[in-house]
Amino acid sequence: MTEEEKSQQILTKKDINNAWRTWWLYAEVQSNNVVFQGLSHMLSLMDSLRKLYPDDDDYREALKRNSQFYNTEGTIGAVVNGMTLSMEEERATGENVPDEVMYSMRTALMGPMAGIGDSLVWGTCKTISLSIATTFALSGNLLAVPVALMFPLVTYFIGRWLYGLGYDLGRTAVMNMLKSGIMDKIIMACGMLGLMVMGALSAENVALEIATEFTLENAADPISIQGMIDAVAPGLLPLAVIGLVYLYLKKHNNKYGLLILAIIALSIVASFFGIV
Repeated sequence: MTEEEKSQQILTKKDINNAWRTWWLYAEVQSNNVVFQGLSHMLSLMDSLRKLYPDDDDYREALKRNSQFYNTEGTIGAVVNGMTLSMEEERATGENVPDEVMYSMRTALMGPMAGIGDSLVWGTCKTISLSIATTFALSGNLLAVPVALMFPLVTYFIGRWLYGLGYDLGRTAVMNMLKSGIMDKIIMACGMLGLMVMGALSAENVALEIATEFTLENAADPISIQGMIDAVAPGLLPLAVIGLVYLYLKKHNNKYGLLILAIIALSIVASFFGIV
């Protein structure tokens, strides 16, 4: 980190370590099916954000910005948290760091970091360390206790190092991207990736078929409305459902519960009458 960057730095090493420690303790505690680790992510940054944004309105916006959907592995994924904190500091010191940049960065990195962390930390390191500890325990050896404790201790210090690394990389990377004009390209690329992922998930999980059939006079087989639609454009009905849901959310972006109840009610009624 250059002398100029240090002079613009608001957060101290203690602030960064406190943010990491809170994330380490609460990464999975507040996970839910709406924002997953979003609340834990916000909680870990609260003290630092308060220091960065003395104005209450700016502070509330920062809390809201960092409580959005977030889901990664706590140890390796800590590098993303550190980068987020760094970007918030850049924004607080006057740099133009839009919300979309922070969202895109977290969305693009949380998945790959989770994949690495789940495989390396939980699938490999935990399995090996606890297997050795179990072997000692079965033989009555007291080394089972320190060996078992090695796993959380080692992951704690690795995660703290990665958190600080993400913070340092974030400051440098953000400044370089801001100066080079590559930010718009990153936003567009992440947006395209997000659309592709959501499109694939929608095609995989949304299903709608019309069960109604009719028979023409002197016709051997009934005519399926669904078959006619599939002959023209397979998947047209699920696409229409997704489009209607999108239009609804665009107009009523916070009425998710009402939307879910409406979909369930319409599905039950249509199924009862044999329409779908």
